[in-house]
Amino acid sequence: MESLIQHVFLPRQGKSISMPGGRLWNLRCAGVILLAFLPFFLGEQALHLAVSGGVMALAAMALTILSGSAGLPSLGTAAFLAIGAFVTGIMATQFDVGLLPSMGISAVLGLVVGALIGLLTLRVSGLYLAVGTLALQHIVQIIATTLDLKLTYASGFMLDAPELFGITLDSLWKWWAFVLILLVLLYFPLRHLLRTHIGREWHFLHLYPSAASALGVASVATRLKVFALTSAIIAMVGAVDGYRIGNVQAASYTVHLAVVYLTVVVLGGAGNLLGAIFASYLIVLLPTIISGVMGALSIDTTSRAAGLEGVAIGLILVFALLRVPQRLIALWQARGGHHESAV
Repeated sequence: MESLIQHVFLPRQGKSISMPGGRLWNLRCAGVILLAFLPFFLGEQALHLAVSGGVMALAAMALTILSGSAGLPSLGTAAFLAIGAFVTGIMATQFDVGLLPSMGISAVLGLVVGALIGLLTLRVSGLYLAVGTLALQHIVQIIATTLDLKLTYASGFMLDAPELFGITLDSLWKWWAFVLILLVLLYFPLRHLLRTHIGREWHFLHLYPSAASALGVASVATRLKVFALTSAIIAMVGAVDGYRIGNVQAASYTVHLAVVYLTVVVLGGAGNLLGAIFASYLIVLLPTIISGVMGALSIDTTSRAAGLEGVAIGLILVFALLRVPQRLIALWQARGGHHESAV
């Protein structure tokens, strides 16, 4: 699906750019740097939103490769986040293992489980594949609930602020700096990977499976690679998110969370890494936007905002699947072209 972000931020075909490409690139880089450092000067609430959106973007980039570039729809994102979070909770509370080792263990476990899911779903695709990953979600939910009850008596794994290279992540500005580093370390390798023969194989196998097989693309190996890689990344993000929240509970990783991530991917555009980042922040800012609108309308948000976030996410998902933004933009462009020709 063509991304709304592409329509908004990229020049339209047929329109010439009035500045050199190098200068345009420098302006975009300056804009990204400004956005990255802006939360440091906007207070605690802005830093909290920046960290939350950044963590969501880390997992969303992996999911947009799996469901977008490779065309393998998944409703198991919350399951892999739970795997990473519970590995972190158990490692920290039972074995006194820190954040970085927990991230590594979570990534390995996510890779193994992702490869196993890829093997079990080799002969299915589309809706049937989504149902298969939904089954994984229910299995992980049952296991997580059992661990939560037996090890913490349903109070969750309480995690202290992690320490990295002698620096304790005990403030929001330190967390934002850490998440920024992770975003950079993940975005550029994934962007490079999509441009290599591996990324092209994923995309080619998605669009033309018969032709890809005829040309020698190993569908089984290709599918297992993308499942294993993206699952490892999402599980690793779950480990980070567990420490960020400070309390790992099974109730935090439900099907609703998987639907939220699916909405992010659809809204940002299939296989669009930047789109996944922008859409993540839009979803994170959604409660603030709803509260602001209701406040402007003099509506009591404490009693009437319950459930509105879920409704809004559902509407966004439906509109994105129906390509409503793209159709509106195309209609606007058509009317603009008509007026220009009339003049």
